Amino acid sequence: MIKYRKANINDVAILANIRSIFLMEANDITSEIERNNVEIAIKQYFESALENDSFVAWLAVSENNIIATSGLSFSVVPPSFKCLDGKVAYIMNMYTIPDYRKQGIGTELLKRTIKEAIKRGYKRVTLHATDMGRTLYEKNGFKAINGYMVLDIE
Repeated sequence: MIKYRKANINDVAILANIRSIFLMEANDITSEIERNNVEIAIKQYFESALENDSFVAWLAVSENNIIATSGLSFSVVPPSFKCLDGKVAYIMNMYTIPDYRKQGIGTELLKRTIKEAIKRGYKRVTLHATDMGRTLYEKNGFKAINGYMVLDIE
């Protein structure tokens, strides 16, 4: 059975590991040296962002193993017509281990991530989609705008 939970500071190493795997897949990089370098930087980011609450992640867990992740960072940008308060949540780190794909896990993580943005008062959620993930986001209301996928919450 798959369980879902929020990440905490004890999950930093696994979050960084999974993000480095995702980045290698998305950017067609095979160098372990590059992966190790980026993983160190990612760990530093996650430690700081989880501590100051500028980032939240939801995890899918099966048999005590993290099989999928999501991430959401929070920022304020200059206001626009569609986002008067300038509060923008950015989804990143959406990744499911290949053996668990196409089972609705990504959809569940995405829904939890969007609910977290709404709970914090964000009305705009953005992300960069890989070709593999684009359909998931479109099915959940995201629109392609200027290179981003955007969800405006009414």
